[in-house]
Amino acid sequence: MVQKEMIGMQADYGQEMDNKKNDTKWRRITLFILCGAFFIWSFQQIVWQNTIGFDEAIRNAVNGLEADLLVSFFHLFTMLGDKTGVIIIMLLSIGLIWWMKRDYAAMGVIVGGVIIVNELNKWLKDYTGRERPMTGPGAESLSFPSGHAMVGLFFYGLLLYFALAYTKSSRKRLVISIFGVVFISLLGTSRIFLNYHYPSDVFAGYAAGYICLVLGVLVYEWIQAMIAKKKAV
Repeated sequence: MVQKEMIGMQADYGQEMDNKKNDTKWRRITLFILCGAFFIWSFQQIVWQNTIGFDEAIRNAVNGLEADLLVSFFHLFTMLGDKTGVIIIMLLSIGLIWWMKRDYAAMGVIVGGVIIVNELNKWLKDYTGRERPMTGPGAESLSFPSGHAMVGLFFYGLLLYFALAYTKSSRKRLVISIFGVVFISLLGTSRIFLNYHYPSDVFAGYAAGYICLVLGVLVYEWIQAMIAKKKAV
């Protein structure tokens, strides 16, 4: 009797895990499609040199909020999304992953992915040729899509994915998820607040970054499945 109950509990747990995996898969697919549709639409608007209505509305709402404390706060997040900040955090993260997990697939996807996404961002900027909304230092490169949003969501999104994958506690996973989402959101917000980008640059950067993130996660999961398959042989 006890054995039958144990088998039933294991079956229920297995079904619950399968349901969670299916939910995660469909959420990924839905967000992937939505992000792809938004990025294509915004890309077309920029190439056709059309005005995007919400850009000015959001920029006008932000104007007048430039308190010194807020400027310093958002400068911190801009620094963490810059090339130097990303490289420093990436090296620290790779060292931590190697020390704790020896997850070479994760390390490879992080380094290779950041390089590829950064180059893709440069190509998109050169192709669209959109000028930044500001002039002076920092306006040397082009604007669409935001590199902080695109590369930042991909890179920090990967770190969030691995942190959640390595964490068992549900409470800790919730805290990590909230922190990660808020942090990534502030990366893009800093670029709008400091007038380095139009809001559409940031939103499109997030959309492109999420698409790249899903592809990066799929590559990692494929590598892990191949490793597990070889070990099982």
